[in-house]
Amino acid sequence: MKSKKEKLSPQAERTKHHLKEAYVELINEKGYSHVSVTDIVQRAQYNRATFYLYYLDKPDLTEELLREMFQQIKRTSTERYEKGADILTSAMDADSFELISFVYDNRSFFNLYLVEDTIPGLHGELPQAIFEMLDEGFTFEGIGSDDINSTPFKLYMAHGTAGLILEWAKTGYEKSPKEMTGTLISIVRSFAAAFRVN
Repeated sequence: MKSKKEKLSPQAERTKHHLKEAYVELINEKGYSHVSVTDIVQRAQYNRATFYLYYLDKPDLTEELLREMFQQIKRTSTERYEKGADILTSAMDADSFELISFVYDNRSFFNLYLVEDTIPGLHGELPQAIFEMLDEGFTFEGIGSDDINSTPFKLYMAHGTAGLILEWAKTGYEKSPKEMTGTLISIVRSFAAAFRVN
């Protein structure tokens, strides 16, 4: 893989962002299998040499795009809390976590889930990222359930949350992010009295 770990200049970061943005737009328009490197650079208004400076090929760009998006999903769900904090679910409000706002701000990416010819394997990525965030980031205090922190329960929560997000995308994001966050909080309150940030 060519994508570099070292710190990139702001200009390089901007270039990579433009390439990814163009790539997502093109998949939404004509499907993953019909998007070429030439299409991406033309849309982003760069040349092929610039693309190959950062990426080996389309799969390399895809891998970085997915990794970044799902790292951000995990970050936006936990970063507003201090480690070790105990949070009562009854005290949560629409500003309690930013996952739904993040989805809304990145609608172009999440609309890829609605494209028939989308990135291969994409559908498994969202519940997996949410599961990892729940598993690594939170310990729940259940209401009448001792196994609320078990892998099966957290997988169930992850797939349910992913399903809710995708239904929201299908409606064209009809509800506001605050309304959707409220729905999610109501669901969390139905099985958890509190949670600890790991």
